[in-house]
Amino acid sequence: MQILETPRLILRPPTHTDELLLHGLHSDPFVVNAIRDGVYPTIEQSRATLLQFINHWEHHRYGLWMVFVKDEGQAKEFAGYCGLMCGDRYLPEDPNNALIGTCLHLAASGKGIAVEAGRAVVQFGFEFLKFEKVTAFIRPKNTRSLVKNMKIGFVYVGDAVYGNTIRIRLQVSPTTAVKPDRLLVFDCK
Repeated sequence: MQILETPRLILRPPTHTDELLLHGLHSDPFVVNAIRDGVYPTIEQSRATLLQFINHWEHHRYGLWMVFVKDEGQAKEFAGYCGLMCGDRYLPEDPNNALIGTCLHLAASGKGIAVEAGRAVVQFGFEFLKFEKVTAFIRPKNTRSLVKNMKIGFVYVGDAVYGNTIRIRLQVSPTTAVKPDRLLVFDCK
């Protein structure tokens, strides 16, 4: 497992001690309305989600990183998570492709944190995991996510039915990706 560091952020794999951080994030009204369809999670649901994150890391050697804003070089303020996942029921598992996922607190939104974290995880995916592309599925009304992904280098490839809704399908490749200003990668564990 790796820790990623950018000029402003530290991204680390999730641990069992992150349960309350994740529950607080998924209970943020901004997040509930943006990606949880207005449904607040129970603590048990947050615990189960955290276990899914941890299990993904254990099985695939990558996953969603917990994102922290640095202060004097140390991880201080939890902003959310960003990372890569193997395929799901809407994108069959493909060793050359991953899905990007990002979720930030309202307090962290609009500050370039999602773009900086996204560029870091995409670069990690291409350089260390050797993915040929990364895919994003975005709700058409989620303009923040659309703009963020365009700043990372994603391009529109078409619409897709995701669940019971239409999503915008974007992809980024090593040739279209915008690299972060600086990325340091450290092994952990």
